[in-house]
Amino acid sequence: MASLLPRVKSRLFIHANRRTTNLLDGAYASLHVGRSLDFDDLRVYVPGDQVEDIDWKATARTGQPLVKRYLQTRRQDVLFVVDTGRGMAAVAEGGEAKRDIAIDIVGVLGFLSLRHGDSVGMITHSEGRVRIRPPKSTEGYLESLLRGIRDETTLDGEQSDITELLGHVSRVLRNRGILVVVADDLMPPDDLDDTLKALGTRHELLWITVADLDLISGDGSRRQIVGVEDDQLIPAIFRSDRKLRRLYAEAATWRVDSQRTFFTRLAVSHARVGRIESVVPTLLNLLRRRSRAGI
Repeated sequence: MASLLPRVKSRLFIHANRRTTNLLDGAYASLHVGRSLDFDDLRVYVPGDQVEDIDWKATARTGQPLVKRYLQTRRQDVLFVVDTGRGMAAVAEGGEAKRDIAIDIVGVLGFLSLRHGDSVGMITHSEGRVRIRPPKSTEGYLESLLRGIRDETTLDGEQSDITELLGHVSRVLRNRGILVVVADDLMPPDDLDDTLKALGTRHELLWITVADLDLISGDGSRRQIVGVEDDQLIPAIFRSDRKLRRLYAEAATWRVDSQRTFFTRLAVSHARVGRIESVVPTLLNLLRRRSRAGI
């Protein structure tokens, strides 16, 4: 069976240009909340770097802005909390499986983590139990995490319960680190407030929603649609009725706005991604927004 990480790296280094990759690398570095005063090396300045890190003498000597890199005070654990419920086996906004988009999200951020000397782990919920894969720092291990997402996310799997999963994370995860939630396109329940507040005080918290397929326009309007939760066919006539199309569009807009309001209120960095081709630019935008504004 084909490896998954090489595919992710190929998209990162071939389809994304070098400038984008460098920007993403610099934006990821901003997640490190602590560093030592021990100088490591110099690299070219990218937007999002701290101005005080610019080495002005080296900049004048080379003619291009260079920033100092410092050794981190400690390596960090990056823990991916991935929704592997039945809904993530459905089709996403761009026509690809949501599971495949989740694999790319974890693959890109996981690879960046390893490049920065961090360790990666994952928590999922499958077969009636929470499965914890403790952080490690090898590409082979990251590949196993990606395969875990692929193998656990099936149409005959369980329904998503992100509240239960994050509640478990809050109870068992003590060491400070970077927590990345990759979840289905659902409105977070109200009882998630306290859990996210508690996690946000101990960890750098990012939430990435994998967007639903639009059933009334674009690719979704041309497909035969069957609900993954109930296996019911959605008749094409429902998608051609003008009133139903309007109500659906209003409900979809309300959900997106409500998600944004929910995460902003809790100061949780949030992004939506619905296409594999959008993974890298979406992650770059998310990390840069967090670096600049703190959310």
